This record gives sequence, structure tokens and C-alpha cells, in this order.
Amino acid sequence: MEVCYKCGGAADYICPDCSTKVCRSHMELRYAGPDRGFKSRYMCPECWKNKRKMLNEQMIMAKERLAKQFFFFSRKG
Repeated sequence: MEVCYKCGGAADYICPDCSTKVCRSHMELRYAGPDRGFKSRYMCPECWKNKRKMLNEQMIMAKERLAKQFFFFSRKG
């Protein structure tokens, strides 16, 4: 399970650009006014600090993505 970089809770999104894992409550607002029909109202907080625009519609859903699984086999000689 992926965890949020800020609070340690369950992450909802993973940024494909900077690979930041973030929950919905720590996303950065794209537009703080009335609803104007934008598909996504939130941005990646780390990309926002670096003046890049990575919207949540372009991000990977963390709950749909499978975490890496490691398999260990013993070799009997």
C-alpha cells in the first residue's frame, strides 16, 4: 500500500513526473474559485512548488496500481 509523503496515510495519487505519493487532502488547489467545469481542480504539490503543472487527471491512481512484489526462492544444490 502506498502512503502519503506528508501525513503517512493512504495515498490516492502518484505523480508520474516526480513520483510523489499524495492523498487527496494534501493536493494543491489549481483554482480556488467557483466551479468552472474543469476536469481536475487539484495539482501535485511538489510539481506546484517547482512551477510545473501536473493535474490530478494526469496522475496515476495509487489504489489501482499494484505495488512491487518480491519473490525469494531458495536454491537447493
